[in-house]
Amino acid sequence: MNLRGPEHQIIPKWLTESDCDILYDRVIETEEYVKSTGADEAAALGQYSAYKETDALGGRAGSYNHLDDPVIYNIMMPAIRSIFNVGLQVRMWANTFRKGEGLGIHAHRDAADPKGPKESWASCVVYCGGPSDGTWFNFQVEKGVYKDFHIKNNKGDLIIFSADVPHWVPPHDTDGIRVSIAFDVSAGNGVGDARMLRPVK
Repeated sequence: MNLRGPEHQIIPKWLTESDCDILYDRVIETEEYVKSTGADEAAALGQYSAYKETDALGGRAGSYNHLDDPVIYNIMMPAIRSIFNVGLQVRMWANTFRKGEGLGIHAHRDAADPKGPKESWASCVVYCGGPSDGTWFNFQVEKGVYKDFHIKNNKGDLIIFSADVPHWVPPHDTDGIRVSIAFDVSAGNGVGDARMLRPVK
């Protein structure tokens, strides 16, 4: 798969349920360590403004790449390699949301590569488990016309979308931790800080 294509695509059961369970446990197990690597950049950008303020794991995308964790790498890299070309660059982070927590509307392109061509990179997310009311996306349905779409989070499904598509995660109101892993894939070196990029190999 190259990076040029429709605004979104879903690959059902991209990861197995057992792989999702391993990732879920690993993300929670390493959460405090990853938070210690840097400040919550998403909070600084006001991305929680609509929801409960939180010290979010996902806000560490600029200080930690989850592909540096061997457990996560050994599951995620072969899966990424199965759909993306070797030689692309990946920035990966995990999200954990507890009761009352969510992520306000945002897009990845502005933060990562505001001057790069839209087709040069894509964003992806896989839901690993926990309570979830799905993810919302604001897709262009025709030239100049945008519409909000709700996509259910099915365990192991991969959602691929254009990196400039606004999206958000509503807070859930049940106990438990929602865990997802997100990543940006770039054809060049235009996904934020080059120190956070890892090659597809």
